[in-house]
Amino acid sequence: MQKEKFKIHSICLVKNEVDIIGFCLEQACQWSDYIYVYDGESTDGTWEKVLSMQNGQIIPWKQDGKVFQESLRGEVFNAFKHQAKPGDWWCHLDADEFYLKSPREFLANVSQFNHVVWGMAIEYYLTDKDINSLDFSQPISEILLSLKFYKIENSEPRFFRHRDGLIWDIGSWPKHIGVVNKERILYKHYKYRTPEQIQKRLDTRRLARERGFPGWDHAVEKDWRNKITNSHQLNSDQQDGSYIIDTAELPNHLESCTQRILKILMHSLRIWT
Repeated sequence: MQKEKFKIHSICLVKNEVDIIGFCLEQACQWSDYIYVYDGESTDGTWEKVLSMQNGQIIPWKQDGKVFQESLRGEVFNAFKHQAKPGDWWCHLDADEFYLKSPREFLANVSQFNHVVWGMAIEYYLTDKDINSLDFSQPISEILLSLKFYKIENSEPRFFRHRDGLIWDIGSWPKHIGVVNKERILYKHYKYRTPEQIQKRLDTRRLARERGFPGWDHAVEKDWRNKITNSHQLNSDQQDGSYIIDTAELPNHLESCTQRILKILMHSLRIWT
């Protein structure tokens, strides 16, 4: 398959991310062919911002106030899978994630026998030093550039290759999603970026837990100050493109040899379509 043939379909679930959603969509438009946005009934102007950016790439799908579940992305997939062709890629896109390099270049070099790409998150934190030195009235692009303290300790799937037989009815990902690529893609994650945003994040996620979502244990605090980190506990971004990564501290993303062989066999025989 030629590199330029595939398209990237990004699924973005948002709620109360008005400070960053515009910048996220602008950046993702540089490498996504389509960005389908599902808003969980934001109350801060997020949905209105998305609507104002609607074009051929950015597609505001709908607002729905149901309790958050990772499987909501499956609803988006099922609504738009008819637009995808075998070999296209689907992206799990969050509003606070930004790739160092175009995912298109990375995906073009993934073997045709691999179907899933995991990411490694450069997690940036708001620290004691930032609180006293940053101007939080700046545009979000400037604030993000000013955040220097990070840790790389999380790794999750971020892309999967489209197949017409994929079924996504429950869960965070489709059934038999495929063989995992060994190399992981690096991205920046800004989950804590301003005092106002952190407070809104805590309030929004705590409400989701109260309504029945079983995750987000990290959001039980009620005050943004509880999320301010000591800079000495983190690494400092030297802005030279290099990062401290201890892969032994990251979740293992690869199948066992037995599982991998089974997957390859079942997919090659089209038993798992």
